[in-house]
Amino acid sequence: MRIFCYQIIWGCLFFLSLASAQQREYFLPKPTVQKYAVILAGAAAEEKYANQIHRWALRLHDILTNDYGYGPEQIVLLMGQVDPDDARISGPCRREIIQDKLQVLREVLQPGDQVFFFLLGHGTSNEEEAKFVITGPDISGQEFASILETLSEQDIVLVNTTSSSFPFCTALTGPGRVIVSATRSRAEKYDTIFAQYFIAALEGHAGDRDKNRRVSLWEAFGFAAKSVEKWYADQNRIPTEHAMLDDNGDGIFSIESNSVKDDGRLAQIAYLDLIPAESTGDEISAGVDVTLMRDLTAKARELERSVFLLRNRKSELPQESYRGKMEVLLIELARISRKLRNITPAPGD
Repeated sequence: MRIFCYQIIWGCLFFLSLASAQQREYFLPKPTVQKYAVILAGAAAEEKYANQIHRWALRLHDILTNDYGYGPEQIVLLMGQVDPDDARISGPCRREIIQDKLQVLREVLQPGDQVFFFLLGHGTSNEEEAKFVITGPDISGQEFASILETLSEQDIVLVNTTSSSFPFCTALTGPGRVIVSATRSRAEKYDTIFAQYFIAALEGHAGDRDKNRRVSLWEAFGFAAKSVEKWYADQNRIPTEHAMLDDNGDGIFSIESNSVKDDGRLAQIAYLDLIPAESTGDEISAGVDVTLMRDLTAKARELERSVFLLRNRKSELPQESYRGKMEVLLIELARISRKLRNITPAPGD
């Protein structure tokens, strides 16, 4: 009888924790939310591809710094090839270093902060497990899942651009996580080019499809997937990689995601860009009220987020109710955006 009671209690606690996870709001655009990027550039068998991984990692680091405003303390870059004179590189991409750097990161993370993982390199897979190839012992999907479990209060994006990345990624899905895989099966085991186009989507906000001057993970995923498809077509080659995404925690990945029916709802509201926290020289010379600009930026992004979330619920609401709610959001977004444009200095001013 006592065992039965314990089973009931534990069952109730499980469902309460699940409900709590589902009720928490993810990827909130608040000035207090901090964002961090962890770039893991693993090992490769061929020197040519190893050099490509190295270039991708440094390029991604520079894009986050120059285009998205990340500071050195917000980026962890671990490389298979370490240049001691390059201050951008945090250390070698080894299991113990990964664990140490993430432990340091955990000490500064607050609930609601966002962590973006990028895995560049080569992956392997067999019937038992999938691994990310690094210097020294490789790291499996299950082991990486254990790492992510220690970040349960943070919102997570993980983009695995490696070969055989799909079985690695299936172990990582969960509430509040956007998981992107460059491949759709363990059979897709050849070197991938997905990283090249995913990074290109971020650079200069090239993947900004809705023209809001930002690139969501949804947009970057779509941009990269279509670019990879075109590359294989232009080369007259059979594609050996098909990118997939899961962001509803069900472990079922989608190729052409539909945010109304399956995946994409979180990816639409997950952005790498920061809300400005400090004034720049241009803003100071133009007399910009940085606090007001920050507050208006946060409000505009909150309204954009609400528009996406409401759009995804269109089929659930009466048409008149949906139109009324959407009209209110769009009018307020236009008003806030106009205010923001009026106080933001134009480039070159």
